[in-house]
Amino acid sequence: MTGIAADEELVRSIEQALKSPVYFRDILSSHASWPYRSILRAWSEVRQKHDLQRDEYGRYWRTMN
Repeated sequence: MTGIAADEELVRSIEQALKSPVYFRDILSSHASWPYRSILRAWSEVRQKHDLQRDEYGRYWRTMN
């Protein structure tokens, strides 16, 4: 990803949240104190680093790789 780097603290927090199935909207609401663009940058980095799975309800979680 080019441009501004994602905040590592935020990336780690999202990675922690993805240890169990969670809706993307819940990630947004649990990180509401962060600017929306920062959350999207961190989300993009998490998706590049990890193989995210989705269940039949649309919740995400990360496989441990």
